[in-house]
Amino acid sequence: MTSDAEVLPRLSLAVRLHQGGQLETAAGLYRMVLALNPAEADALHLSGLIAYQGGDAARGAALIGRAVRLRRSPEFLCNHALALEGAGRPAEAAAAARGAAELAPDLAEAHLNLGNALNGMERWADAAPALGRAVALRPAYANAWCSLGFALETLGDETQAEAAYRAAAGLNPALGEAWGNLGRVLTAQGRCAEALEAFAQAVRARPDNPKDHWNLALALLLNGHLAEGFAEYEWRWLYKDFPSLRRTFAPPLWTGEPLAGRTILLHAEQGLGDAIQFARYAREVARMGARVVLEAHPPLRRLFAGLDGASAQADLGGPLPDFDLHAPLLSLPRLVGRIATEVPYLAAEPDLAEAWRHRLGGGVKIGLVWAGNPGHANDANRSLPLAALEPLLRTAGVRFFSVQKEPRPGDHAILAAHGVTDLGPDLHDFADTAAALEALDLLVTVDTAVAHLAGALARPVWLLLPLVPDWRWMLERADSPWYPTMRLFRQDRRGDWPGVVERVRASLQDALS
Repeated sequence: MTSDAEVLPRLSLAVRLHQGGQLETAAGLYRMVLALNPAEADALHLSGLIAYQGGDAARGAALIGRAVRLRRSPEFLCNHALALEGAGRPAEAAAAARGAAELAPDLAEAHLNLGNALNGMERWADAAPALGRAVALRPAYANAWCSLGFALETLGDETQAEAAYRAAAGLNPALGEAWGNLGRVLTAQGRCAEALEAFAQAVRARPDNPKDHWNLALALLLNGHLAEGFAEYEWRWLYKDFPSLRRTFAPPLWTGEPLAGRTILLHAEQGLGDAIQFARYAREVARMGARVVLEAHPPLRRLFAGLDGASAQADLGGPLPDFDLHAPLLSLPRLVGRIATEVPYLAAEPDLAEAWRHRLGGGVKIGLVWAGNPGHANDANRSLPLAALEPLLRTAGVRFFSVQKEPRPGDHAILAAHGVTDLGPDLHDFADTAAALEALDLLVTVDTAVAHLAGALARPVWLLLPLVPDWRWMLERADSPWYPTMRLFRQDRRGDWPGVVERVRASLQDALS
């Protein structure tokens, strides 16, 4: 039988080492203790805590779970909740944290862990009271304020969420998560200059965190600080939620060195609109002496056949010709060192454009796009229901044409009621759409790839934007440096599409007068 004289000195030493940050040595001693006494609850608990701290939450949860079965203490249950949450088992984490809170109602950590587990289960309304209890018990608990802010933000209470995030950041300025979350809430409210400072604070707190740099990049670009923004934008490749994978090739990445006599592959990333917008840099790179091969999405192949500056094309994901260097499209503003504003850089096929002009006939012809890809993360913010355009559709002396692909349920009835001609079924790719746009006098659109196409063709285009638009449209301006023929109509208040449509209607009426 193992005596306490054998176990306790080793356990005491292990605890001191653990507290001193010597986790590996402490873990070895805990294993020795457990070899002597497998039912030593403290050794199980602390071994599990080290496993959790070392990134093995599943093993940590298993070890602490064994400790809890031996001794159901609030501390064990609290840490069991942490490990279970880290292992992706939020329902079990909530049960463990609730048990800790029942045993020790004044233990702030128990209420924090319960709130975090409920947040993980998307039970925001239940999480907020638990987190409120945590900060009531310990008003200086920065992590609890941050978690409370997240629950409140998700419930739609941005005012109180902002206050919670500010409390967290004030208590612990090194808590990057609080600064990042504060920046998100401020951005949603249209307070973008304040948000920029919050995101900058997040980067100062966590200089190696890709998400913080990504948020800062978007904020800089949105606020019009393009040179700084595109420099920060290079962090996108390290951000786990960035939608495109970083491409690697045997030839090296172009870093700005001379290009004369060399072949460079410019490869698309992200969406179709991004490819259309930044394909303009093929011309800029060609002017630097390079032979340009442009790789892009297959639906853009026919459109890009006439792209100024591109000597050859390749389909994204298809075979590639030989090349000496490569660069992703959205790195080109930084590499070239300027915003390329010259339009048009795309052109419709002349015969196809003439056929569309003949088909559409005379009169004032206006194209409409009111919704983007419903799968886009920001679709609810950037798209509007077709019914919101009905005041515009009543304008006399104008013929309206839908350039919308895949109208939403109920749209066809509204189009028919207002005599709008639906061109969508005959637009098979972007080359077709480009030719149709050449036959129209104006495009009125939300933020979609078609808006970029019209701008790249130097066609008149009126762009309808939410209060907080995508970064490329910046803030508080009615024009765009990217597209000189574009006019921007912005929401004054979040969700106020009727106000935007009324300004568009009035502007159109003035233009017709």
